Amino acid sequence: MGTLNGKLINQELSNFDELTQKTERINQRFEHLESQVTAISKQDYTQYFQKVSEEVNSNKSYLQKMEQKIGFLEDVTSRQAKQLFLLKISTVIGLIGLWFIFGMNNQPEHHKIQHQKKVKSLEFIQPESRNGLFIDI
Repeated sequence: MGTLNGKLINQELSNFDELTQKTERINQRFEHLESQVTAISKQDYTQYFQKVSEEVNSNKSYLQKMEQKIGFLEDVTSRQAKQLFLLKISTVIGLIGLWFIFGMNNQPEHHKIQHQKKVKSLEFIQPESRNGLFIDI
């Protein structure tokens, strides 16, 4: 044990001095942090908030313009889709009509004649040949 002015002192007193120094450092850090917090709370954030609100408003207007453009493009594409659909239908109808027109006009002549000829007897159909021999008339 140590002595101080002739009196015995306990070592716990030196520990007590260390604790008081640590406490003083903690108090100083606390005061420093508290001063920083008060300085931050005193700052004027109105300019910052104005800038942020201006950015938000400009973004809103940009989004509104984009929505208008999207709506316009949707209208145009829907009109074009309708026109394309009508074009396809009219093309199919036109091709079917052309097929009927050219199909009826381009039939072979013997098909037309056969349908119009009436058969009366077998003698009139094959008078030139008898027993496989051809006779000139």
